[in-house]
Amino acid sequence: MVTLTINGKRVKAKENTTLLEVCQKNSIPIPTLCYHPELTPQGSCRLCTVEVSQGGRSRMVTACNYPVREGVEVKTHSERVIRLRQILLELLLARCPGIPFVKNLAKELGVETSRFKTTQGGNDCILCGLCVRTCNEMVGARAIGFSSRGTQKKVSTPFEVDSDQCVACGACEYICPTGAIKMEMDRIRKIRLSNTGANRYCRYMLLGMVDFMLCSNGFECWHCEVDQMMVDRFAPHPVFAIKPGKRDNPLLIKGFHFYPELFYSREHVWAKPMDQWVRLGLDEMASLFAIEADSIRLPPPNSPMKKGQSFIEIISNGKRVEIPSPISGTVTVVNRDVEEAPNLIWKDPYRRGWLMMVNPSDPQEISDFYRAEKARDWFTKQAENLNRFLSKQTSLLLKKDSLLYELLDGDILHNHWDQLRDILWKWD
Repeated sequence: MVTLTINGKRVKAKENTTLLEVCQKNSIPIPTLCYHPELTPQGSCRLCTVEVSQGGRSRMVTACNYPVREGVEVKTHSERVIRLRQILLELLLARCPGIPFVKNLAKELGVETSRFKTTQGGNDCILCGLCVRTCNEMVGARAIGFSSRGTQKKVSTPFEVDSDQCVACGACEYICPTGAIKMEMDRIRKIRLSNTGANRYCRYMLLGMVDFMLCSNGFECWHCEVDQMMVDRFAPHPVFAIKPGKRDNPLLIKGFHFYPELFYSREHVWAKPMDQWVRLGLDEMASLFAIEADSIRLPPPNSPMKKGQSFIEIISNGKRVEIPSPISGTVTVVNRDVEEAPNLIWKDPYRRGWLMMVNPSDPQEISDFYRAEKARDWFTKQAENLNRFLSKQTSLLLKKDSLLYELLDGDILHNHWDQLRDILWKWD
């Protein structure tokens, strides 16, 4: 966690988050045009510019792609910031005088007219790049991009010809804030008129949302039951379900499953916040000790639990391992299934093999856990260490991402119990 000051108020934020994310979380309004939470921040519109000061020096930065830093002071609505945003809106009004979205945003910032020369005939495109990034990052089609430079810069298909990469998903039209881009219907018409033969693939198949589907509706998507089902299920637009869904899919790292949506601690405990409670369990590396466990011991419900004290004891063939708790709190619920069948922790650690629900004393303690990319890096390093050790003991070369659990028979586990424990819980 880092501590910074925003508009005179001290705020704590997670590392690697952006100023815009922190401001939005703290209900501090910052205007944006080119930002979308599922897309890579670009900072092209500059409307989210804020004033950042550190070490006696201040500068203007775009909040959408500026990572939070310890000790910085941020002003989101200083005189310099407001003046800059107003000038930017004047430029947009000169470029797009007839766009309601731009006019409403300008009015919110007190801009009624532009001092700059209005573009002849106007231009609906504000070059925010949302459509390009959506096509590249969410759809993966890369059917559109920027062409030319300077005042001639525009969004177009490669060589300004119809792109075969376009799947007619309509995501670019959906994300466009001004309605400037129109590709969906044009592309559908061209597909209908083309000689597709047996290659009548549904656009949701091309998007990767269904395994295989041929269009039997003549590409009249506007009255297709599949299309309507997708819209109803994944509103506001189906394509925005793809990236978040894939992002949370479990990953196989050196033979162990890693879940990106969970928090991980150095104790090899995973945590999942659930309202005011936190669910705890052991990751797949620590759960190896439960493969042939005779019994496990968990604290009873309503018992206090302190950070660093043992919260689970695994006993197998006279050997035992105690795992320290990464948080303090009160145990509210204990999973009786794992008490009756301890190897459930190993067989299904992330689903039925969870251990307990805890009401944390300090919810901020979970911020000390590893999360997202940081968790993945830590998890990968730990898995590599464990794989090297297991490879030596089995005298076999384990293929990448294919740890063979069958090799972990009772002899290997019990003969090297202490070494395995040290690999997982002996910290520098």
